[in-house]
Amino acid sequence: MKTINKIILLLLIPLLASSCKDWLYLQPENGIIVEDYWKSKADVHASTMACYVSLLSSSGSGYSVPQCMFYWGELRAEMVSEYRTSFSDFTYIRNGDILPTSKMVNWDSFYGVINNCNILLEKAPQVLDLDESFSMEDLQQYSGEVLALRALMYFYLTRAFDEVPLVLEATTSDDKSFKKAKSTRDEIYAQIVADLTQAEGWVTDNYGINSHNKGRITKYTVNAILADVYLWMDEYEKSVEACDKIINSGEYGLVPGDQFWFETLFVNGNSSESIFELQYDRERLNPFFDLFETQGQLRANNDMMESIFPIDIYAHPDSADIRSDGAAYKSSRNYSLWKYIGISKFEANTAELATNNFIVYRYADVLLMKAEGLAMMGGRGEEALALIDQIRNRANATKESAEGRPTDTDGLINYIMSERNREFAFEGKRWWDILRNAKRENYARAYLIRNMVTNSAPANRLINVLTKYEDPLSHYFPIAQKEIDAAFPLLEQNPFYVSVQ
Repeated sequence: MKTINKIILLLLIPLLASSCKDWLYLQPENGIIVEDYWKSKADVHASTMACYVSLLSSSGSGYSVPQCMFYWGELRAEMVSEYRTSFSDFTYIRNGDILPTSKMVNWDSFYGVINNCNILLEKAPQVLDLDESFSMEDLQQYSGEVLALRALMYFYLTRAFDEVPLVLEATTSDDKSFKKAKSTRDEIYAQIVADLTQAEGWVTDNYGINSHNKGRITKYTVNAILADVYLWMDEYEKSVEACDKIINSGEYGLVPGDQFWFETLFVNGNSSESIFELQYDRERLNPFFDLFETQGQLRANNDMMESIFPIDIYAHPDSADIRSDGAAYKSSRNYSLWKYIGISKFEANTAELATNNFIVYRYADVLLMKAEGLAMMGGRGEEALALIDQIRNRANATKESAEGRPTDTDGLINYIMSERNREFAFEGKRWWDILRNAKRENYARAYLIRNMVTNSAPANRLINVLTKYEDPLSHYFPIAQKEIDAAFPLLEQNPFYVSVQ
């Protein structure tokens, strides 16, 4: 690899004058030499916080981690469409022409976070001999946090690219770039599970401050990631077990579906439903307001909105699904992505106040992941339906979207996917839901991808895009050409794109 991001541990991030998220800004001061830095517990703490801050930073040549989480999870699916401005990466993806030269396939921001985590894992143990106040318990807590962050980064990378280099050693200078071949999918998942299993035994379940509990890794964050990972590994009992650790903790619940639901969950953030959110504030604004409102990059696919949120023309407007118009999207504002723009059902935010956090996992996700695991285990359909009902009852879901309450596996999976689509519209999850469920059992549900393409590809490109998606290798991104060139001959292009120029 040509270079990983300049070491964020050496950057000065201004301290906020007053904020509930000050813990994110306790960074090492500019100019500190890495070899001279790791002397105290304070150094380890500040460096751990730097790992979280690096989640929000753009690599310069690509998108930030939250942007990738959104783009990689939505642009291939059928829920968004182009709005006022040209968005070339979206056009290429929609046309089935994603290229190795696209900005979309730069993974620098993810490997930047991974490298920061690797630095801490390598350097922090030496502080045990230098600072008596730094205990083994402290070391395990901080190490557990960054192990989980590293696992989360690799979870996104392997779902997006399939096989990627598995880098577990630190790069501490820009002239020490690594060149490494790809690891297999099984090797990557094994490392993810190993990291998360270790982290679960080390991290706390409560920091004592709400913004820490929602913005830093806890045992419950680890369990949420594990539940997700196990679904992708077809380890359904383990996924259900991880979900139950969260459910049985009593620490989380669905935000009531009242008039304050939207503001509580998506605007104020760090709610009782939240498990892990990437934290924004006035010093570091959420980028999506600018992208979707100011620039007008994307909006909701209005045809899909009518499909997933069916309207009962005889019902009172106030009886509509609370997740639809005025929550996921806003029809009166050209189907804008309201979760990133609104501050209430009716009022839009402003650019300078766009501080909404980016939600990675919340309790509703846990309930529906458990429902999916139960559905795939067989014989537990009624339990799965009861969990779906919890989500639907909170949302005041319309009877038109009930889909007949299936109990067979295929029917249940389709019902869960539809409910996930309504619940997590534009939260960066749709493509992953489609791919995960389509590829099971040797692509037994390949129709999920065909239906997606039919609902999203331009009419004049439909046959071509459908043909490309018939090849499972096309379901993963190409590796950026700059990475291939830098690591030649060790790093090989994803096979589907070998002949792409």
